[in-house]
Amino acid sequence: MKLLLIQYFTLAILCTAALSSCSNWEADNIEGGEDWSFVVFSDLQQGYGVYSRLAEIIGKTEPPPLASVCCGDIMLRPANEAEWLNFQHFSRPITNRMPLLIARGNHEGNDPVYETILHEMGKVPGPPFYYFRQFRNSLFLFLDTEIKGDSGAIINEQLIWLANVLDSTASENSIQNIFIFMHHPLYQQGKHEGIEMANAAEIHQLFLQHQKIRIVFAGHDHMFHKMRKDGILYVITGGGGGDLENGYGGDYHHFVKVSLFKDSQRINIKTIGIFYEVVEDFDL
Repeated sequence: MKLLLIQYFTLAILCTAALSSCSNWEADNIEGGEDWSFVVFSDLQQGYGVYSRLAEIIGKTEPPPLASVCCGDIMLRPANEAEWLNFQHFSRPITNRMPLLIARGNHEGNDPVYETILHEMGKVPGPPFYYFRQFRNSLFLFLDTEIKGDSGAIINEQLIWLANVLDSTASENSIQNIFIFMHHPLYQQGKHEGIEMANAAEIHQLFLQHQKIRIVFAGHDHMFHKMRKDGILYVITGGGGGDLENGYGGDYHHFVKVSLFKDSQRINIKTIGIFYEVVEDFDL
């Protein structure tokens, strides 16, 4: 009984500190002139205890983000109805306040049945599962690294589509920022470090031609990692609930909050953990 009481009061102290931390980072953003924000996470894989906590924090964020993005691997087994129902249930704090957009992961599968379920249960437009949405002055561009026969690459019709979309936004004054979301990173990290997307160099060179691209988000590696390459920021955010890749750094469960500010070019990136703790905090 004594041990249980100690554990209870320890948890109460941690939760109190967490709530205080949440208030601080939210107040900093409001006082600092945050105009709007969005959040990104990835790789749940039945880690509902972690994910439900992250979703609760996202849902309570003030002011509420305009959008949330999952970079795939919602599932452990593709087309599993129980997993989809759990994902929808635990996502309600998010979906009650903002849209939840999805980039397909390898665990969502890519045969016709799996694709039908992804479209119906995940509300992902398609197939094909590459698409874009505009929020304020920013374009959210979703790529599909899991197309059957083209897995692990951005090639063929998708590459042509990507180049056309980027070209069409180059002179579009209503779009000042482009954020890109995919599941497989161009440059993997952790236990996969050194493995590149099949045509990573080609895609990177395409990105370099478009100065409006701010951040390229991916999942797949269960960790947080940021890398600047020729001025482009590549972010891996794979800490949404699945087992972490320990020993490589960035091995903590989290989501990423991206804040855009009024009357400035400032973009701030924070990683926020299950106790509301801010681990990474930097400007683009």
